[in-house]
Amino acid sequence: MPEQLFLPGIDPPPRPLPRPRSKVLRKEPLPHALFFALLPDMQDAAMIAALGERMNSQHALKGTLVEAHRLHVTLFDLGDYAQVPADKVAQASNAAASVPVPVFDVVFEKSMSYAKGALVLCADDEESVSALRAFRQRLGEALADAGLKPSRSFTPHMTVAYARRKLEKHALEAPVRWTAGSLVLIDSHVGEGVHEVLGRWPDNTAVA
Repeated sequence: MPEQLFLPGIDPPPRPLPRPRSKVLRKEPLPHALFFALLPDMQDAAMIAALGERMNSQHALKGTLVEAHRLHVTLFDLGDYAQVPADKVAQASNAAASVPVPVFDVVFEKSMSYAKGALVLCADDEESVSALRAFRQRLGEALADAGLKPSRSFTPHMTVAYARRKLEKHALEAPVRWTAGSLVLIDSHVGEGVHEVLGRWPDNTAVA
């Protein structure tokens, strides 16, 4: 840098003050996340949970397993909220009550690491999840008719564990066939590991 010369009696200009470093504040996640999901029946859920445990051991994942009663396939994410919005719950519930009850099988023949460290079961064979996609389409149309804005994108999968180690997509030891037991509207208590069922179809039993 060249040397700067100043005339006698003239003070050099003050050095500029350092710019304050702005701290990026992370937004705290909202405590309630609403979503529609399909649940396997109790027998299928136990079978899938056992598979997740075997995979966790075989691949030395040291992951956190998803308990059988929390296994599900997410159909529609209805948003995150500071408080559960009663109006959206009513709209979503009316839409769910208007579609035929889920009575079909889903087959997952592959497994892979997914977003946020999730180890999931998934399908390459579209025929294996065609009934699942058709049911979601019907529910999406009902949600739109009720005034909600359902997302179109959908990748059928079921999370069985969370682990840091990632696995490429690979075939399961045997395809997993499970029956869609019920449609549920869930309030996930973010950070607490709690799934509160706000509505269930076909029996539409609310759980406090």
